[in-house]
Order: sequence, then structure tokens, then C-alpha cells
Amino acid sequence: MEESLTPSMRIELEWLPPFHGPAEVARTSAAVEIRFGDENATQFEDAFSQSVQQRARVSAYPLAIWLASSWWRIRWEPLPARVRLTRNGAPADAGWRMSHELPAAGYGFIWPQLVFASDGESIRVRCHRSTVVSGEPARFLSDFETFIRADEFEVATDNFIDLVLRRLDALGETELHRIWQEVLAERSDPGSASARRLEARLGYEPDEIPPELLERFMGLVSEVGPDATDEIAPVCAGSHPMDVFNTVNELASLPGLEGRISFPGLSPGEPGRIPPWERGQRLAHTLRQSLGFPSQPVNDTALADLLHLRPEHLAPNGVPRAPMGLAVRRPGSGALKLLFRKQNRPARRFEAARFIADSLCAGEADRWLPVTDAATARQKVQRAFAAEFLCPIEALRDYLGDEFLPEAFEEAAEHFGISEMAIKSHLANHHLIPHSLVESETIP
Repeated sequence: MEESLTPSMRIELEWLPPFHGPAEVARTSAAVEIRFGDENATQFEDAFSQSVQQRARVSAYPLAIWLASSWWRIRWEPLPARVRLTRNGAPADAGWRMSHELPAAGYGFIWPQLVFASDGESIRVRCHRSTVVSGEPARFLSDFETFIRADEFEVATDNFIDLVLRRLDALGETELHRIWQEVLAERSDPGSASARRLEARLGYEPDEIPPELLERFMGLVSEVGPDATDEIAPVCAGSHPMDVFNTVNELASLPGLEGRISFPGLSPGEPGRIPPWERGQRLAHTLRQSLGFPSQPVNDTALADLLHLRPEHLAPNGVPRAPMGLAVRRPGSGALKLLFRKQNRPARRFEAARFIADSLCAGEADRWLPVTDAATARQKVQRAFAAEFLCPIEALRDYLGDEFLPEAFEEAAEHFGISEMAIKSHLANHHLIPHSLVESETIP
């Protein structure tokens, strides 16, 4: 989905007389308001007063300790790819939900249905209203999806936790003090921060990753580049990470196709300032203009030429069961070894365009250019670039006419040489058709 980054995240407190419970909980009784720009996640209908309130009456301690305990995973772990989702659009995996869904803060309080998922640059926030039949005395009313910059998440959580800690100082050192001191120490140490980030991208809690797996990934950083390793980690997340890691290494050793991608002077834009989807689209526009391409489909010959391949290389014959596509840079030559994964022509064309995008965006330290299903910012740039480069949205609108009829999607897919699903997703991501017409969850 196209996202615009909301200007701020704020957690505001009004201290209340102590509730019953442990000293930390009672001391931090508060009316809490959680806002993302103009959206208020804590707006609720109070059954007792029969009124709508803007701040939830909870304890700030459970919220703070949940944010501190989950900080690395909220900050760095993307939404897993190819998993069963709940009705709230969150993975059904219980471990993921405990670290990314606010109700896991628990302590007997009723919390908004907030779900956080990072792409590395920004954090997607989904808020769902409480069900009417929930029977709870407080029914949260807000229903929205937005994106916040990751650095603004850091500032908001830092300020909130600091405020709660100062409120707790009279009690001496608490569990929150201990956890947060560890997080701050890790964040200030580059080596520890790198390890924690990789743990989170792999779906592990701090210190729960098998030492051998962490060692293998830390070794990969020096071998293929830190940013490339960050992209590979979510691919390996799941029940058998070492097996997938070994499969990725085996993939990199295969012969592949010899190609080359070189378009000097093109820049995708500054990460964090421009949303990934917009950087991908801008890059596609810029490349089309520099190549003198009209707003018409890119045929196989033209696409293959951009990678210094032959058109028949875009025929379906990807690496069977590969966990991702991969381009390997040849040191000092500008050449690439291309390892396609996709098994059909439209998907292979889309993958080829993603290779082009990543070669333009990747830093010089990256020897590997991964093309994955992960919902990271880098993969979002690739997908947005491929969609716009192969099927410019204005050309698609002209082709379909004023009415976007489902029966025309198949014809448009054939015309532009991408999948029907990609056509639907492209339209939905530009808010031209409802997302309900897209058969499965589409992550840009």
C-alpha cells in the first residue's frame, strides 16, 4: 500500500490516584492518550459513564515495560512474508503477536488493538476498533492504518519511558529500570546494536537466538555487506532458520546468468525522508526518461537489454524452490551473476525490474542484491519501481478507461507483461480500486 508518513507519534499522560495492584502499577496509574498525527488510538466508549473518552485509564507501567521489552523487534522486525494472518492483518504466530500487538501489555487492563510492523525506515501502525460483542466496559472506537518514521517512534518511546521511570524513582530500581538500561546500552554500542537488529529481523527475542546462527549471520555481514545481510535475515525467519540460511548460500554458489546493470547518476532519494514506494516510483520515472522510453509497455527485448541478457533469458526457468532471487556483484567489474527465482514470464519480468532497482539503490558495500518477499523498505522500493517501470500508472489508467472492470485486468496484464495480481495491486496502491479486489494481502 502507498503510505504517507504521519508527522508524529505521541504518548501523553495524566497521572491519576493509584489503582489497586503492585506498587509499580499503582504508582503509574494514568489516563493515557496514544496519538499518531491526527489519529487517536485510545478514543473509547465508556460503558459506565456512557460517554466517549479520549484517554484510556490504565497503568503506564505495563505499557512502558512492554515497549522496552519489545523495542528491538518493534523497531526492526518486518511483517513476516507468506504467513497466515489474523482478521486484524497480523501474523497468527503467537510469538510475533506478543512483541507487536499492544494488548500483549496485559496486566488486566484493556488496551487498544494496535499492531506495529517495521520496514526498517518506518513503522506501520494498524488500529482496529473493538468488536461490538466484546462485552468489555471500554470499547475502543478508532480504526486506521498509518505509517510513522522509525526515528519518531524512537523519540516517542524514549520520552514516554523516561517519564514513567521518573515517576517510579521513589520506589527504587524496578524491572523497567533494568530492561531499559540494557536497551540503551545496546543501542549506544555499534556491535551490540548490530547483533540485536539481526536478532529482531530473524524474529528472536534478545539473547534467544542460537549462538551459531548469530555467528553465521555476523560473518555474512563482512562477506556480502551489512545492508544485504539485513535483507536476508527476514527470509530466514521461521522454524528452520539455519536450513534456509544454508539454502541461500547454496543459491549464491549456482552459476546463474551473467549480466550487467549500469545507469550512472540515478539516485533513489534519501531514505527516511521519502517513503519507499515514492522513491521506487520516482526512480522508475527517471530511468524511463533517461532511456527515452514512452509510457508504453517494455517488451522482453528492451528489458533484457537493460540487464545485458538475451530475451530468452526471461523465459520461465528460475531456480526451483529458491527462497529469494539474488544478484551477485562481480568484484571490480560491474558485472552481475543473476539468479532468478520466478517460474513464469510475467513474474520473471517483474523480478528482472526489481534487480534493476536494487542495483541502483544498493550501497557499494553490498556484494549481494537480494530480491525477497519481505516487507522491508528496500523490497518496497524494488516492488514500486518494477510496477511503475513495467506498467506506468497513467498508461494503465488510459488502457483501462474510466471504469476499472475486473474482466479488463487480465487483458491489461497481457498488454503490460505483468501478472493480473500485479495489475490489481498497482491500482489498489494508487487508491483506484478497493483492496478487497486484491485476492491476497499485498505488501508494497
